[in-house]
Amino acid sequence: MAKQGVEALPTAAKLMAFYLSRDRVLGLLNPQHLPAHVVAALQGHDVQMSAAILSNAAGSYLLQTIAAGRVKTLPQLAFEGELKEGTPFIYNGHFTGKGFAATNKTPALNLTERLDEPLVGKKLVFEFSKNGLVNDTAYTRMSGSTRLFAFGYITGIDDTTIRAVPYVIGDLVASSHAMTSPFVPTLELRPEDIEQFAGMDETWFPSQAEFKRMAMVSEQAIKELICWLLGEYSVPSDWGGEESDVLSANLLVDGYRHTGAFLLKGPARFHPMKPTDLGKNGDQLYRLFNIPAQIYVVQHCHTIGAAVRKQAEAFALARSFVSPCRIVFMDGFTTARLLRAHELWPATAPISRIGKPA
Repeated sequence: MAKQGVEALPTAAKLMAFYLSRDRVLGLLNPQHLPAHVVAALQGHDVQMSAAILSNAAGSYLLQTIAAGRVKTLPQLAFEGELKEGTPFIYNGHFTGKGFAATNKTPALNLTERLDEPLVGKKLVFEFSKNGLVNDTAYTRMSGSTRLFAFGYITGIDDTTIRAVPYVIGDLVASSHAMTSPFVPTLELRPEDIEQFAGMDETWFPSQAEFKRMAMVSEQAIKELICWLLGEYSVPSDWGGEESDVLSANLLVDGYRHTGAFLLKGPARFHPMKPTDLGKNGDQLYRLFNIPAQIYVVQHCHTIGAAVRKQAEAFALARSFVSPCRIVFMDGFTTARLLRAHELWPATAPISRIGKPA
């Protein structure tokens, strides 16, 4: 991926802070490795452009710290049994911000969000003070329904709530874009960008009746087709502890080969993909992202639900701190187009092998 100019996150993204705990950040970073003006701003000295330094300059050092410490997401910590007080984590997604209105005369602020699997039933609550807000924009960006990046650590866990305090909260934006735009969407690669999957008719949408034919296409048939397109001579067998259904170093994007790890889901559960569909323990996505790949592909015979997409994006974000990666979602519509492009779209009989009806 490096040949394409795709970089690991600390250089591919910028963190624009709205909140920053100067004391906690000073305790986290090594002041000897920071420029004097950044140290002075963090120490609260009256330096020129202090707000801009805290908002823009300090973020790069925090991203480097996240990368060096391999800080994980809450779902990763949950799967690893490491969800406990004092543990640092990153979160990128929706929040509801409270306390930012002018009528709130106390310094207390919080951001809350209800969590999905594997933490469904719990909510995340970040608690912090107005004293750490670095600019006036923070009041509008962090209030009400909003999307933000947060880096903090857990202060308490009970049956319903994970409480945390932040080091920093802000926007994670792509550093390569002239205009400010979110970083996480840049991690997604469209299926047709993989050269072996090109040739699909993007203008074709199966009717409701046609789409039901996807229930006739076995996961094995999809696996065989993908292996054939990627030039893999053997089709891996399924087994309980597998981390991926297909692993290939032959994915071509912009003329360069990349290693891709695939999670495939056939019609055994012909409904929108949910985290609970992903293995007995719901940890198939977690295991997929443990593979050192550059492209992660999530394929399903039906649509892919929002909770799965959010979990996959979170894992891709955490992975991108370590090594450049992209994520591909191949839902039932894309899979149908791929089958149709290779004359494997079923008419009336189920498919079990390439070109051969069951």
